[in-house]
Amino acid sequence: MKVLYVLRYFPTLTETFVYREIDELQSRGIAVEAVAMGSRSDGALADSLPTIPVHRPPRGLHGLLMLLGVAWYWCRSSRARAAARWLRQYTTLKSTARALWVARKVELGNYNRVHVHFAGEAAEWGHAVSMATGVPFSVMVHAVDMFKPRLSFGDVVRAASPLVTISHANIKQLDQEMGVSATLVRCGVEPTQYGQASQSTAGPMRIVAVGRNVPKKGFDLLVAAVRSLGDCVTLRLISDYPGVSGEENIAVGALPPSEVGNALAAADLFVLPCRVAPDGDKDGIPVAMMEAMAVGLPVVTTRISGIPELVDDTVGWLIPVDDEAALVDVLRSAAADPEGRVQRGTAARKRILEAGFTVSDQVSALCAAWE
Repeated sequence: MKVLYVLRYFPTLTETFVYREIDELQSRGIAVEAVAMGSRSDGALADSLPTIPVHRPPRGLHGLLMLLGVAWYWCRSSRARAAARWLRQYTTLKSTARALWVARKVELGNYNRVHVHFAGEAAEWGHAVSMATGVPFSVMVHAVDMFKPRLSFGDVVRAASPLVTISHANIKQLDQEMGVSATLVRCGVEPTQYGQASQSTAGPMRIVAVGRNVPKKGFDLLVAAVRSLGDCVTLRLISDYPGVSGEENIAVGALPPSEVGNALAAADLFVLPCRVAPDGDKDGIPVAMMEAMAVGLPVVTTRISGIPELVDDTVGWLIPVDDEAALVDVLRSAAADPEGRVQRGTAARKRILEAGFTVSDQVSALCAAWE
């Protein structure tokens, strides 16, 4: 089997779950290649990337030659023309031409399937490629793509074969709002990649948080809570979050994925006070939370979207959304109860191992959905 991934960005720091999925597929004998629409500046920190061919639409003089090939393809194929007409409803002429370039590559490359994470721009290309070639395409719906949907969202999720998603909460919403059925494929982590946290019983409680600086993460709430608690806690915020400097108990900065595990293992508690952002965006089930639990950290978070499918009072604490006072109270209680943190952290790792949140589980479910 040969699969082409269409990636909106490559490399990027925030899609380690995609890269782990690709590595696991290759370990099972499935050939994987990718088309990258673009890249992000945070990709400079990305390491442990999958070793696969990554194709990029030609630019400059090569781009002109690409356009000639696309024009020839458009003239000879009625399916390509139909795909282009569909795609032009949602994107630019340049983007449409590049998508047809991918379609030609799929025709010539004997791919069996096109796969896309997130029902966004890359999924538009995936749908157009499938229309032009007849090769099936699948889409994995996560969070921002559903909670801040593009105009093409309905077309994309109805055409995907199969449509998969990360949580039961997403399955329910897709059914109720779009009238489509999705298959559960949870994102997962590789527990053997991480050392185990060693809870500290002396000194301040060490808090860690991981994520991009976007409103839905609630990092402003976390920073405010840590400031109010003073010297009884420290915070390592692995993020591009701005505006924190010169504070002895708060350290901020992004890390390569290969270093995140050590930072998690050096902590006592993982905190992510997720919220609904003003534009409607919210988390699904954050992969960083799974990584923390794989290390053996208990979790403090909120009842947003699919998060309660991973976190409950056995493995951490669920607090009301946007409630700084509740967050401060929970952090103070956790700081005073290292034994309770250890119990929850042990249960957290067990949940990752046994409840379907490993990369192996992820790929097994995806391959079953492809059959």
